[in-house]
Amino acid sequence: MGPAAPATAHIVGPVPVVARAAALAGILAGLLLVAARFLPYVDVGGVAVTPGHGPLDVAAALLWPGVVIAAGASVVLKRLPRLGLAVLAGSGALAIGLAVGELYQLQGAMAHRAVEVFFGQRLVTTSVDPLGGVWVHLAAYLLLVVALALILVGWPRTTMEDAGDFDAARPLTMGLAAVAALVGVLAVAAKPQAAPDRIVQDATGFRTTVEVAGEVSVLDRLGLDLAGGVLLAAAVCVVALLAATLRPRLASVGALGGLASYFLSAALLLLLETGRYDDVVVAPGAVLHLLSGGAFAGLTAYCLLARRPPVAPVRVPKRKQPIRSKAVPAGRVRPRRGAPR
Repeated sequence: MGPAAPATAHIVGPVPVVARAAALAGILAGLLLVAARFLPYVDVGGVAVTPGHGPLDVAAALLWPGVVIAAGASVVLKRLPRLGLAVLAGSGALAIGLAVGELYQLQGAMAHRAVEVFFGQRLVTTSVDPLGGVWVHLAAYLLLVVALALILVGWPRTTMEDAGDFDAARPLTMGLAAVAALVGVLAVAAKPQAAPDRIVQDATGFRTTVEVAGEVSVLDRLGLDLAGGVLLAAAVCVVALLAATLRPRLASVGALGGLASYFLSAALLLLLETGRYDDVVVAPGAVLHLLSGGAFAGLTAYCLLARRPPVAPVRVPKRKQPIRSKAVPAGRVRPRRGAPR
């Protein structure tokens, strides 16, 4: 196995204005996502729901926005621009479904389910009033969508190429990406958190198990909540499969790395929020988020470290030496066999 391609093998040309505009939009979106973590999100039945502000919560929440901000900065500084643009493009595709989910929070209580889970807190939605966190999240996701639109225009004009040593590994990468995308789609579609069943005992001592309403899977949602989940699952599948076709190698690394940061951030937040309240437990969706994030992170590392395929040595056949006759002294002619002397 040959050595991995060095970073200096990349040819980087001028970065167009449209690509830098997309990077600035991505940086602003990342900063808004960071700020939204410290704002009250929504008022449900008179209870102002605020995200957790613990050190682990903040660290997990900053994972995805931090990657987005770093990607935008790399494009603005003209350092490996297609790497940063790939991160922003993948994040912008995810932001389409996330933005529709924020539009769902802008609707009144009549459009919501009777009981919903907000940051691990199970509440009865007698009234739903969006607060600053909803509006800032929505603005951040819309900026990422704008960045995606600008990247689609500026990608062909952005010059960045390598030696092409990763091309032989692209079919295997696409197969692995399809498996990781399947896990990601299941993570988005499955129930992320659940409420434990309640055991009720009557006067005679007979016990019955009563199912407690909580979070639901995507197929059990309605309206914009359903549309947001479907669009998010579709974006995960499309970005994962297209990542294997992006050139150069670092563009594939960027797209898959953006997916890994999103799923790992979401998984850690779900686990932290679930452990904060007793009436909510971990559901398959949270576990699948963690598995999907690990799968995309491993695939990102594979794309970054994949080596050149071994080159079989080519054997050149030996040339036959010509048969040399004995030297004949000058002035003498060797008689032919059978000829008279």
